[in-house]
Amino acid sequence: MYILAIETTGAEASIAIINEQGEVREETSTQKLSHLQNLMPMLDLLLEKCRLTIGDMSVVAVSEGPGSFTGIRIGVSTARALAQALGIGTIGVPTLQTFAYHVPDYQGVICPIFDARRSQVYGGAFRWTEGNCVEVAAGDAYDLSALLEQLKFYLEELNESDRWGHEITFFGDGIDPYKEKILEWQHSSLKDNIRILFAPDDRKLQKASSVAKLALEKYKLGDIKPYIQLKPVYMRKAEAERKLEEKS
Repeated sequence: MYILAIETTGAEASIAIINEQGEVREETSTQKLSHLQNLMPMLDLLLEKCRLTIGDMSVVAVSEGPGSFTGIRIGVSTARALAQALGIGTIGVPTLQTFAYHVPDYQGVICPIFDARRSQVYGGAFRWTEGNCVEVAAGDAYDLSALLEQLKFYLEELNESDRWGHEITFFGDGIDPYKEKILEWQHSSLKDNIRILFAPDDRKLQKASSVAKLALEKYKLGDIKPYIQLKPVYMRKAEAERKLEEKS
């Protein structure tokens, strides 16, 4: 059994293959925002390295959003086309939740944030508890202050002895534009025992290997759908769509 996993919701496209034992291999594009040009060549290269053919794939998984509107459409359309051509099922994976699979041994709070502009982020928060990925703050489009307020509420409810629960690591392309605001929030609103960290560059952004790991869990649970039911998750309307509505 092999799952093909596609990640195109961010600036860097990546593609991965995972087997039943959880062994995963990944290819990542070094070119920014060039998903259409690089996705299929990366797939060919990865299949060659794995000594597999596209016909060996059992299911196609894709990072369904949120993220770049164009990137989401490319990934979902590609997954649907491959699944239709191969006659196999699909698995849609929530992009924000995949960040928990970057750091499966981390016991603190995992908070991915994407820059959604207009002072908003796509964000959520997760934590590993007894081997399960638990949602601390629901994935959604937020004003950054609203997401931080949810995190503060969660932290205030924790037992003081929960050392790891008082550490938050932020991920995603929202780190760069919002890092200073997050640090201001830490100094002005949080207790001294709360630790704020920011993911290093090699773990900061979306990764197809993490899409693959979450997809494998869904596969084992039978959470597979026909290609026609695979849909993108935007969380809010595109800029062009909003401007058209404003003109109307």
